[in-house]
Amino acid sequence: MVSLEAFPDLAASLSRFATYLDGPAHRPVGVAVSGGGDSVALLLLLWLWGQRPLEVFTVDHGINPLGAHWAQGVEALGRELGVPVSVLRWEGEKPQTGLQAAARRARHHLILDAARAKDIRVLCLGHNADDVAEAAAMRTEGSTVGSPKPWSPAPFWPEGEGVFYLRPLLGIGRARLREWLSALGVAYVDDPANTHPAYLRARVRQQGVKPVLAEHQRDANPVAPEPIAVTGRTAGAYFQRPDLPSAALLSALIVCAGGGDKLPRQAEIDRILAGAAAGRKRFTLCGARIAAHDGGWLICREPGDLTRNGAKPQRIGDIWDGRYRLPPYALEAEIVPAGGYLNALPPEDRLRLKALPPAVRAAMPVVKTGQTVRLLGAGDLQDVIYNRLRAALGLIRCESEAVHPVFSCGEPVA
Repeated sequence: MVSLEAFPDLAASLSRFATYLDGPAHRPVGVAVSGGGDSVALLLLLWLWGQRPLEVFTVDHGINPLGAHWAQGVEALGRELGVPVSVLRWEGEKPQTGLQAAARRARHHLILDAARAKDIRVLCLGHNADDVAEAAAMRTEGSTVGSPKPWSPAPFWPEGEGVFYLRPLLGIGRARLREWLSALGVAYVDDPANTHPAYLRARVRQQGVKPVLAEHQRDANPVAPEPIAVTGRTAGAYFQRPDLPSAALLSALIVCAGGGDKLPRQAEIDRILAGAAAGRKRFTLCGARIAAHDGGWLICREPGDLTRNGAKPQRIGDIWDGRYRLPPYALEAEIVPAGGYLNALPPEDRLRLKALPPAVRAAMPVVKTGQTVRLLGAGDLQDVIYNRLRAALGLIRCESEAVHPVFSCGEPVA
């Protein structure tokens, strides 16, 4: 059925898969397939590569009446290839405005949840050279869309914790992929939204933006803007540095320590750096505290933000407040921030927290049972912020550099 004999450029792409997909041979690799030409071609190429079991995920957004039919087409292709297909559905009411952005977020969340349930840590996406060119053109029109990268952490937190996106077709044009599918007689769909003038990407696409068809090389070994080593960090999901770093690294430190999923705006980072230069000693941003401490700077969760206006820290899966992975026995327990309960903790728990800065202690999770509060057992709680930082800075460059099977990081809270 499938041949690459007349398409040497596509055949060459197979050799690049192993550069990133170098994890255990038995671990499945996820593939997001919409039924469109790009993702169908990606699935066929991964199937031809044949070095890893595949799991296909397709989403019926419940927006286009043909969505269910498209999902059935992906299921049929999966049966023909002998690859399992999960059809995921976006249920509930749809927003009247911002529908595309909401659909994108829902799609990623559905796929990430399904991938994690199957212990999949790499999800392959069908972005190609045209997507790179279109994203660049959109930025000239004022969009903040980023440029697709061959390898990157999943952009949604904490749903995407530990999952990486692989885009192996960034050096191949959309037309070439479709030429191959046509030669094979493999059907694919064209979503009308891709040509709807209401959407910027569609308008840019209609302008005939030309992709750069160069052999896509693996990124040079990425490095942080400056050393990311932290000092004085014993436990507790925080960073301590001798000085404030450059804007790019400070932004990453803040969003990781704050446990959220949105990077701060450049103007907000500039405000902090200017304020620090003028002698200010404390700032809050994106749920994080940035404060002078012990001759350096402490970047941690802002404890006052945890319960402000009656809010409660989110628990998504086994991740609490975007910062800690809870042990199994605590998943059904009531977990609250330690602030306000510190004096109620048993003496041995207060002793365990003594080495931590006061703000970090107050933002720690504790188990509340009736009127009793306790820390989780020694070594049972793991912070996830340090490996999140490494992933955000491009320091986890392939599957084998991620920790398997559980993407844990940081130090257990002693």
